[in-house]
Amino acid sequence: MECLFNKIFKKNNNIKNNGKVVLVVEDNEVDRSLIQKTLQKEGYKVILAENGAVGLKMAAECKPNLVLLDCEMPVMDGQEMCRRIKEDDVLCNIPVLFLTGLNTPRNIVECFDLDAENFLSKPVNPKILASHIRTVLEDAQSK
Repeated sequence: MECLFNKIFKKNNNIKNNGKVVLVVEDNEVDRSLIQKTLQKEGYKVILAENGAVGLKMAAECKPNLVLLDCEMPVMDGQEMCRRIKEDDVLCNIPVLFLTGLNTPRNIVECFDLDAENFLSKPVNPKILASHIRTVLEDAQSK
């Protein structure tokens, strides 16, 4: 079964960043919208999810190139979603980048212990976010 998202964007192959797909998992609607606009300006296809449970389902269905993940969310938090991605034989190679306001040293270490590729604190400059995403995707492609 092909991901509905891929069917919608299949015709648009001339996007910069080779049409890389970023799954944004963020419970705050305003943040989700701002991140979406930022990434679309950079040429990424963006899938949105409002919590980790929905995000995990979307990741399994669409196999994005990167997951941008908040920590504190209802239903399933970001750490649990990351843990499940990294334990899944099909999804484990998808890079995870945390973007969260929960930036205590303990939380940062926990995210890296879950094999996240990077951690950014909110609020983040859109250019810095785009740069980190580009770097993580380039690193993942070179592996």
